[in-house]
Amino acid sequence: MSVDLPVLVSPLSMGVMSLLAFLVSAVVLTIPVFASRGRAQAIWAGIIGTLLLAEAAGLITLVVLVDRGVLFG
Repeated sequence: MSVDLPVLVSPLSMGVMSLLAFLVSAVVLTIPVFASRGRAQAIWAGIIGTLLLAEAAGLITLVVLVDRGVLFG
């Protein structure tokens, strides 16, 4: 099943969009880490780090699938 998009989605453009999305979410999600101190800060850092790791893995997978032509190909 082919999906026709009004713009060309290349692996490079998908990577740039993914990087921007990751950076924005990293800034927004780390606000509680910087707003707390002590043990709460360490807990927040662990939770946010895990979320950012999962997001990065998903975005990298998405870019690889676009590069191979599985998505938007």
